[in-house]
Amino acid sequence: MIIEVGDLVRIRGDDWIGKPLGIVTEIKTLVHDQSGVEYTVVTAVVGGTYFTFADESFEVIGKAEREKK
Repeated sequence: MIIEVGDLVRIRGDDWIGKPLGIVTEIKTLVHDQSGVEYTVVTAVVGGTYFTFADESFEVIGKAEREKK
């Protein structure tokens, strides 16, 4: 499932975080300078703290409602 800003997500392997659910605030594509490999990172606010991990570190719990224009 594609993760989008506003989605409710759970961080996989969240034992050390303690608050497993968060809201996605930002999605970026980064490029590793030496190898040229692109990857996507997701930032989510969890319990008032921002966490940024690779997109596969998150699972979508609920999709945000969006207005159609």
